[in-house]
Amino acid sequence: MSDVPFQSAVEQSRALAAGEISSRELVEVYLERIATHNPALNAVVTLDPERARREAGEADAARAAGQDLGPLHGVPITVKDSFETAGMRTVCGRTDLKDYVPGQDAEAVKRLRSAGAVIMGKSNMPPGNQDVQADNPVFGPSSNPWDTTRTSGGSAGGGAVATAAGLTAFDFGSEIGGSTRIPSHFNGLYGHKSTWRSIPLIGHVPYGPGPGRWTEADMGCGGAQVRDARDLVPILRATVGPADYDGGFSYTLAPPRATKLADFRVAVWGEDPACPVDSDVAAAVDDAVTVLRAAGAKITVQPASLPVDIATNHGKAFQPLLFGAGDRTGLAPASSAATLARLVQHPRGDAGPALLGTFQSHYHWLQAHMVRNEIRQRWFEFFQDFDIVLMPVTPTAAPAHHNKLIDWFGRPFEVDGVRRPYWDQVKWSAVANVSGGGRRRPSRCARAGADCPSVCRPWARAGAISPPSSSPRFWAGNWTALCRLRPSSRPRPLDPDRPARERGKRRCTNRAATCHDC
Repeated sequence: MSDVPFQSAVEQSRALAAGEISSRELVEVYLERIATHNPALNAVVTLDPERARREAGEADAARAAGQDLGPLHGVPITVKDSFETAGMRTVCGRTDLKDYVPGQDAEAVKRLRSAGAVIMGKSNMPPGNQDVQADNPVFGPSSNPWDTTRTSGGSAGGGAVATAAGLTAFDFGSEIGGSTRIPSHFNGLYGHKSTWRSIPLIGHVPYGPGPGRWTEADMGCGGAQVRDARDLVPILRATVGPADYDGGFSYTLAPPRATKLADFRVAVWGEDPACPVDSDVAAAVDDAVTVLRAAGAKITVQPASLPVDIATNHGKAFQPLLFGAGDRTGLAPASSAATLARLVQHPRGDAGPALLGTFQSHYHWLQAHMVRNEIRQRWFEFFQDFDIVLMPVTPTAAPAHHNKLIDWFGRPFEVDGVRRPYWDQVKWSAVANVSGGGRRRPSRCARAGADCPSVCRPWARAGAISPPSSSPRFWAGNWTALCRLRPSSRPRPLDPDRPARERGKRRCTNRAATCHDC
């Protein structure tokens, strides 16, 4: 049973179908691990053990009767606490919702249940999804399982911690500026941002509850955090599709231009003066380029045809669009006062654009929207010559907890010893949110078993990536090597047999020994 909680969801599904383990037994494995490890990690904030056991038993009974409930039949999962769950508390990190128990599921949750998933509980997050860590006044912070002095990332940080620590098969979350990908990067996982509106966000709390539950935020997307990229296939099969009120709409993905890594055209965007990365991240990108070249891929480093730079993407498009779409419940007196104080101290800092974006006119929002559409067109043209963009997720590995819950713009972190604004952590990932095309989907070639290598990832340095995909994509990842090593030997967070000194390594000095996926 020691390997079971760290198996991929696909492997667990196969074991369930073969009768090697029951859904009820798998739920018990995770509930035991949650009871043991969650107090130190604070990843799962609401749990319904009896309902999970009951639904797992029903899944087992359905299988015994020859019924197939779907691609996630009997798989135990957690869901980010921003999604409404019928009969299960949904707080969204907000004190005004600390006792809120919805009467209906969010659309994505309903689809996960229909696909056979067993939802054990909810994962931690910041208030209203509005932070790059998972900390809130109701539940407190989640801690990185590889080093509990470091942040989980956010906003879907609790789910990333739970998945990395083997407390769930996977976590289903959401994002608007890297909220699934950044925590995945910090915790050693694969993070996926779906295409905007491909997974309906009906019942996603920040605009609700009430009439707001039907509103889907600009750039807001469903996503998932998994231990194996191939797990994204059943997750997307379960959740992608138009909402009922878009019932006449459908789309199909074009077939892949290439099916072997050697045939892909890879653009490498590894540095930008507006958001420098540290030496560890730069080395990881360089290592990846070396392996891709060895595999025969066509590599172009820093192509002159890149459609946009970080400063333009972030300042002219992402920030006004983000703050224009923001949930106003975060405008509490204390946080507003802290933001105004930071504006006075640093008039050219991030506090100014945040305030301007929050209270901008519709005309000014339209200016940002026009910039976005031009950037999208440029990316479309760029991807006539390239298939993948390889880029960092954030400038560093997971930083330490900042302990400044309301002081959003008073949290510097260091990049190779140089202080940088805390919100630099979203600048690289936000390129995909603005373009609308940063979809990290499982590849057709992975499903077909073609030449799609696994990805070697040291702790807290995993990229939000997928294998080569079926249409042009961003590969926003920091990793050290592409490899085909057996997963049975990979170390795990909280592993008592792993020396404590290895759990805090920032550099992968022995890939076969310290790589999370090897």
